[in-house]
Amino acid sequence: GNNIVWSVLEDRQGRLWFGTYGGGVSMYDGRNFNHFTEKEGLSDNHIRSMMEDSQGNLWFGSWNGGVSRYDGEHIIHYGHKEGFGTHAVTALLEDSQGQIWFGTDGSGVMMFDGQNFFRITEREGLLSDHVLSILEDSQGHLWFGTGAGVLKYDQKSFTYFTEKDGLSHNSVRAILEDSQGNLWFGTEQGGVSQYNGESFRHFTEEDGLSNNTVNAIFEDEHGKLWFGTEYGGVSIYDGASFTHFTKKEGLRDNRIRCILEDRRGDLWFGAWNGGVSRFSAGVITHFDEDEGFCNNSVNSLYEDRQGNLWFGTSGAGVIKYDQTSFTHYTEKEGLSHSLSLIHI
Repeated sequence: GNNIVWSVLEDRQGRLWFGTYGGGVSMYDGRNFNHFTEKEGLSDNHIRSMMEDSQGNLWFGSWNGGVSRYDGEHIIHYGHKEGFGTHAVTALLEDSQGQIWFGTDGSGVMMFDGQNFFRITEREGLLSDHVLSILEDSQGHLWFGTGAGVLKYDQKSFTYFTEKDGLSHNSVRAILEDSQGNLWFGTEQGGVSQYNGESFRHFTEEDGLSNNTVNAIFEDEHGKLWFGTEYGGVSIYDGASFTHFTKKEGLRDNRIRCILEDRRGDLWFGAWNGGVSRFSAGVITHFDEDEGFCNNSVNSLYEDRQGNLWFGTSGAGVIKYDQTSFTHYTEKEGLSHSLSLIHI
């Protein structure tokens, strides 16, 4: 296998779950790995997304459509019969009312109310069946980033926002609500749009953003916004102007996939090619093969309750960092045959 990990999750019992590409799900209890594959009832061995709901059930979204729910004893599969198509389940979210929402890359949105599944597609008025991100804001409104604009759901009706309404680009990859209640939409080739509840404001390369395709958005404890871009490294916005971290400033790769702030306040950036970078006290440190990490793409970043960091990679399995050294977990160490991580 190729040790591709797409998602990492810690459940309420402190066990770690790794969603793999081809090897199902691996669970690590601190000592041993247990595997859940199609043989054990999983809908698909290619896992794209994971979530634990408020009841303690684990949900696994697959690359090929459908989801599996694990209640600690049994795996239940939901697929074509419930309305799921054959497209990857890209986003999972439980809202404040206990409803579970599933975004898919081609089959629209599915919602589970605890008993039944409901499907919302272009036929029901969805802007696009390609849903890339889901967020619930502080007012309980749901936001769906799609390939054709943003959808807001207030638990009664849908409101659409597209380029016609002021969005900078219709393909929305990332959504964040900041501490002031503003919504930020990271787009493909249109930079970032900020929505204050009434109007949109755009930030593009012309305004100082390092690159117009934004994969990840993060707000730090000081209220600064960090944008991980496709080709321009990281842009930081302090409310007035932008600063950048690119290869020139010490990043090894300008294609940033994910951002995490650990409990020490250090920021970590996972890149497409070339390991992981840490920003601590104004200094960027890079970790790759020379430091015991790897040169593979980092798909996901996760911090567990003990403060260990877990990195899901394409090809090098999962890597743990305990603030002093790196430990690799691959098939050899008991990981399912392929792993791939998505940040939940």
